[in-house]
Amino acid sequence: MKRGFALGFIFKNKKPNPVSSRSKVVFYTTRPQVIKSKSARLRQLVWQPKFKPRSLRSVATPLAKVGIGVALAMLIYALFGTPLLVLNKFDIQGNHLVEAEEIRKAVFKDGFKPINALLFRDGKAKAQILSIPQIRDAHFRKNILKRTLIAIIDEHETTIIWQSNNERFMVNRLGVVYGIAKADSPLIVVEDLKNVPVNLNQKIVATEFIEFVTAVSANLPRKTNLAARRVIIPETTYEIEVVTSDGWKIILDTTRSVETQLNNLVKVLRSTKTPPREYVDLRIDDRVYYK
Repeated sequence: MKRGFALGFIFKNKKPNPVSSRSKVVFYTTRPQVIKSKSARLRQLVWQPKFKPRSLRSVATPLAKVGIGVALAMLIYALFGTPLLVLNKFDIQGNHLVEAEEIRKAVFKDGFKPINALLFRDGKAKAQILSIPQIRDAHFRKNILKRTLIAIIDEHETTIIWQSNNERFMVNRLGVVYGIAKADSPLIVVEDLKNVPVNLNQKIVATEFIEFVTAVSANLPRKTNLAARRVIIPETTYEIEVVTSDGWKIILDTTRSVETQLNNLVKVLRSTKTPPREYVDLRIDDRVYYK
């Protein structure tokens, strides 16, 4: 009894372990921390609404859809099927040298017909008008109340009359021939002694030549008591002869300064007691020849 007690005391009978050999032991570890980039963390902080607006198709009832369709159909009919936006008249403003009928034919080859304001192509019509050499720019205005299409024209200034083969042509600042000159035109006449054939809409001289001739015509009376009656081109446009109101000629180089050459002319007229009878040659920089 004592031995058994002692053994029982040493080897104490412990309560059976509730965890049997069939039980599974799970070992828990700390969850690894994933290091995210700054941009990913910022995206998490940005508030994103969970509400997604529903489309009109999913909200509108069949009756509402029919109403919207009818309204659109009525709007299209009002814009294109009724005379609400129809322009019945075509007016032209700002033209002085170009006839209005020529502009009308450029825009409407078969004649003007009523046109819807929304269907009129301004860009195409402008390009057609600019095909007329004398016109520099053009734009359109649509007056819905008066049902009128208005073309506003900006013309080139006519500068000289070009004479060749006993014909006279009007030339704009770009050097383009655009029409036949009238006999009583007050513009300066530039005569081509070589009689090179000229056609309408043809560019015959450079803009610099036009500017030179007009500068001489404007400044000669201001610096002297003379006026330019006409201009002669003996060979090329690099040299011109200006016939003065006294009958003698001024020979000029069109590649040099107008101001310098006319100042030299003034010096000659002041230094001589007898005026030139035939010509004054101003083409050389430091010398003037006259006869």
